[in-house]
Amino acid sequence: MTTALPLSEGQKAMWFLHRLAPGSAAYNVVLGVRVHSPLDPETLRRAVAALAGRHELLSSVYEEEDGQPVRRPAPGLPVPFEVREVPGGTDEELTALAREAGARPFALSGAWPFRVVLLRRGPADAALVVAAHHIASDATSQWLMLRDLLDAYAADGAPLPPATVPYSRYVDQERDLAGSQARARAEQYWAGLGQGTTAATLTPDRPADGPAALRGTTYVHPLAPALAARLPDAAAHARVTPFALLLGAFQAAVHRCTGLDDFLIGCPASSRIGKGTADMVGYLVNSLALRARFAADTTIGDTVSEAHLGLLAGLARLRHPVPVPRFAMAVTLLATDRLPVPGLVGAAEPATYGGLRLSLLDLPHMEGQFDFNVELRSGADGLTVVLRYADELFDPETVERFATVYTRMIEAAVDEPTAVVPRIPLTTGDQLAELLSLGDAQYDDW
Repeated sequence: MTTALPLSEGQKAMWFLHRLAPGSAAYNVVLGVRVHSPLDPETLRRAVAALAGRHELLSSVYEEEDGQPVRRPAPGLPVPFEVREVPGGTDEELTALAREAGARPFALSGAWPFRVVLLRRGPADAALVVAAHHIASDATSQWLMLRDLLDAYAADGAPLPPATVPYSRYVDQERDLAGSQARARAEQYWAGLGQGTTAATLTPDRPADGPAALRGTTYVHPLAPALAARLPDAAAHARVTPFALLLGAFQAAVHRCTGLDDFLIGCPASSRIGKGTADMVGYLVNSLALRARFAADTTIGDTVSEAHLGLLAGLARLRHPVPVPRFAMAVTLLATDRLPVPGLVGAAEPATYGGLRLSLLDLPHMEGQFDFNVELRSGADGLTVVLRYADELFDPETVERFATVYTRMIEAAVDEPTAVVPRIPLTTGDQLAELLSLGDAQYDDW
């Protein structure tokens, strides 16, 4: 039997959630691409094995020993690679099959925590799905997995160079900080931040039927290009980052949609801080809690500035994975122009990588982790707001209305930073005129 290795604090949380709902796909991290080039399945199988050989978390199993979750290297297990022939399938059918491939739950104790599925519609027409459980991956890791898989395929499935730093060293460094004074100060900070406030969430359209189902749906809301283009200058003028501006606007939207004057939201952030972690596949995420307070005269500029300060305070404590106050809504940022496989997100034409022509197959995933999870996708093509929500709680119309309010708060943060948040109109001048004209027409008919 191989040696049992400890998990990071984040992995322990993932193990608990897996045991709570082993059949849920909420913690599957999925990335899919369309392949517009011939792809040899046997070479791809060797590339999958090379991927697992490079990253220790991928070729491990997860179980309990003496009541504690542990990881065991298991290099001899079958390579988790599948090929399915789907000749004649429509684009919609291919996407549905790809989503199903990514959504199947993982048996963490009996198999590796990832899979690669090839759905072949023709000799040079296929979908490639790379899925992993969050205990062994995160959003950045998923792109690293795709990059390494394609690199191994281009090398005819030859073994990849070992990772620069093993994940076990990351766990060791985390444990070394466990008794530090800095960790104690972080615990004190988070405990104080959560006193006297509540976790924000939208008013549900229906009550939860028993325990959370850990499932959800995705709504995609592109921001108008002209508005997205004004974001950097507006953030610079406010002396904040563009993400802080978007975060403050989100908090303002929550305030307007819920009436809450004092609340918490979350911000999962990458903990790739130490040397060698940039190319590490694993769970390297810690969560920040962010508090928002609103008074009758709070401006959108005030909210943005406080969001910026809250981010700085949280990031200063990011290396210490201590419990943060509970939150039910989360905001994350994905910088698409920094991804390990460039040219896929937002591209009108297929990109070329490793001799293959590829285009992104945007598969919803990680749905149901929170009541409401917002991913901001920022890149050369603009800004897209991806809203993942618990569909057992919210109707699509509720989420669409929130997206409209959020857009209005972004517009105000960019164009009217002195606008008082409770008094920002939720309709534009043109929309208001249209509504009034409808009323006039109704009275004319009457």
